[in-house]
Amino acid sequence: MVLLFYLILNGIILLFFIKKKKNLHILEIIAYWMVGSYIGENFSALCYMNFKTLHIPEILTHELSHFLSRNTIYPLVMVLFVDYYLTSSTWFKKSILTVVFVAILTSIEWVNHFLGVLIHVNWQFWWSPAIWFGGLASLLGFMKIFRILLFRGGEYK
Repeated sequence: MVLLFYLILNGIILLFFIKKKKNLHILEIIAYWMVGSYIGENFSALCYMNFKTLHIPEILTHELSHFLSRNTIYPLVMVLFVDYYLTSSTWFKKSILTVVFVAILTSIEWVNHFLGVLIHVNWQFWWSPAIWFGGLASLLGFMKIFRILLFRGGEYK
């Protein structure tokens, strides 16, 4: 049942992403997806293997659900964040957007916890928004550098 929920959630987010008019070049989407996936993987691996603050139950459906969450949902949400961030014109809108997407990522993480897919052990709640804020800030830093390199010859239209 849990795996079905994650399959449906992945389908909804993928459909939304496919149908949405994007302001990103296809190379940007691929690069940001990979960086977002890398951030999600490192967060999961560090907290699971090194710090022992996360526990993934050894149930195949839960492991597959965690895999989908880590490799599809988090990176897609992060790419959507970058896409919306680029269209925001003022620092106030960008700040609100950042808060909303940190809340979305934190909510997904805690839905994982409540469904038993990713169990927090000795976890302070404020760590989740702090980690996702850091992840989004890292992605924005990568975006700035990547766009300089990508559009070196002029803007793509």
